[in-house]
Amino acid sequence: MKRYLTLKTIIFTFVLFSTIGKAQELTNEHKQMLKYDNTAYFNNLINKDNINACYKIEDNAYTLLGLAIKMNSKEVFQKLIDEKADLEKACDGKTPLMFAAKYGNTEFTKKLLANGVKKDTKTSSGYTALDYAKKYEKSDVIKLLE
Repeated sequence: MKRYLTLKTIIFTFVLFSTIGKAQELTNEHKQMLKYDNTAYFNNLINKDNINACYKIEDNAYTLLGLAIKMNSKEVFQKLIDEKADLEKACDGKTPLMFAAKYGNTEFTKKLLANGVKKDTKTSSGYTALDYAKKYEKSDVIKLLE
């Protein structure tokens, strides 16, 4: 019994730390960059180690690209593309294209598609970017994804 509890404790600790390691907290500097769509300090804040990280916001996780889409930060979005952010990176199962579809942003959707993003990527529940565009009734994005 004692051995079982020890193994159970080890597994729980491992799962806890691996979950914590998946999503980072967004710094105030990152928040300001996204909120004001200001890339002046981009090179001080973004590097190869964090450009594709998942950042925890409330109960969800987003890449910086996903956050730029959510916050309509066009300059940050373009800078992330220029700096070779992973355009297919999913956090909590959702890709940047899914966020562009959900928020109905045709400009971001077009840029992602022009850069070769796959339209048919699915979440663990089987949803695609097109499904999100339909769910949130984003007709212009639906046309781009059909």
